[in-house]
Amino acid sequence: MAPRRKAKRTRRSRSFSLTNAAFSLGYANILTSGIFGANLAQFVLGQDSQGYGSSVLSGKGISFQELIGIVSGGGSAAGGDLAQIQTNLKSNLPTMLISSVTLSITERVFKSVMRRPLANVNRNIVRPLLGNMVRV
Repeated sequence: MAPRRKAKRTRRSRSFSLTNAAFSLGYANILTSGIFGANLAQFVLGQDSQGYGSSVLSGKGISFQELIGIVSGGGSAAGGDLAQIQTNLKSNLPTMLISSVTLSITERVFKSVMRRPLANVNRNIVRPLLGNMVRV
C-alpha cells in the first residue's frame, strides 16, 4: 500500500504589511462613510464643532460611542438609530459598491506595479531597522 501524503500546511504571513493595512483602512472608510455618514476618524473619535473626540456627531453621522448605545438598544443622542442606518445603507449602497470595486482594482494595480520597488525598500530599509515583523 502506498504511503499517505501529508496534507499541505497553509502558510501564514508572519509580518504586518503596511500596504495591506492602508487598503484595509480604505475599505473601512468606505463602509463608515456609507453607513454612518462619517469618515473613519469621525466614526471612531466623534466630532463636534470643537473638533475630534469632543462630542457626538451632528447631522446624519454617528460616532463609535453612539454605536455602542444603538447596539445595546438605547438609540443615540443625534437620533441615529437602526432605521437611520438602514436608510443610509440603502441610499449609499451603489456608491459604496463602486468605491469598493475601484479600490480593489487600484490595490491590484498598485501591488503589481510597485512589487519591485517595495521589495527593495523592504530589503534595504525596513528589514534592517524593524526586522521581519513589519513590511511595506
